[in-house]
Amino acid sequence: MKVTILEPKGYCAGVNNAISLALKIKTKHPRQPVTVLGMLVHNSYVTDFLKEKGINMIDDINNISRGVVIFAAHGHRQEWENIAQEKGLIIYDAICPLVKKNLQSIIDETHNQHQIIYIGYRSHPETVAALSYSSSIVLYDINQTFDYQLITDESPLVINQTTLNYLSLKDIHTHILSHLPHARIENEICNATRTRQEAILNIKEDVDAIIVIGDHHSSNSRRLFEIAKMKYPRIDSYLVEDVSQLDPSLLKNKNHIAISSGASTPLFLIDEVYHYLLNLK
Repeated sequence: MKVTILEPKGYCAGVNNAISLALKIKTKHPRQPVTVLGMLVHNSYVTDFLKEKGINMIDDINNISRGVVIFAAHGHRQEWENIAQEKGLIIYDAICPLVKKNLQSIIDETHNQHQIIYIGYRSHPETVAALSYSSSIVLYDINQTFDYQLITDESPLVINQTTLNYLSLKDIHTHILSHLPHARIENEICNATRTRQEAILNIKEDVDAIIVIGDHHSSNSRRLFEIAKMKYPRIDSYLVEDVSQLDPSLLKNKNHIAISSGASTPLFLIDEVYHYLLNLK
């Protein structure tokens, strides 16, 4: 069996920065409780690693009474900053730079009195964060039909969650422009997401299975799996969190397997799957 690991692999720059920052903060405040609001990044192995270092995760800022709070890489509700300040918490922000850029664009457009169409998944933390910044935002929920009657601006800004399927996003942009020809499109798919998606689109013709390694919370991992299924309907594709979720009976007769991975997937998980497949009989 031939096994190919698609590049890039391992943590993206934003994930690396978030993890490094959290560890530095714990070292700087050894006697303070350090808490991340939500998942720092969307991988349970990373979450477990941080817990071992004394860094806890919690979903509700109202349950943090003292110490240090770290806002996660995907962004946070704007009102959480005020709550943290009122509680006297020590505040750090591990937000991804591209997500931060998106939020600044939203602030700028609000000041310019423009409407904003935000494309994303309603429950994703990045979308939740963005929607908290302005009442001028109209959500283009990918899972629902969009109501263009909600748009009164001839030239709204169109912006998006950074971890979407960029093929689907192109179609959504075309659809929006057919209704709002003067809409201003900002395509904010992050580079780590795009290059991983492109790697799947450019796999070798003899690949007969694709394995995406990523946490079920990870939007960019789910989009990789989605693209694999969309682009190669006749090829078996699997989304797994680790090697334990692989079914050897489905893989042992494959000739060439491609391994893709999400931007928050640790390298050791990729290595485990790779060596497991090489030894599969």
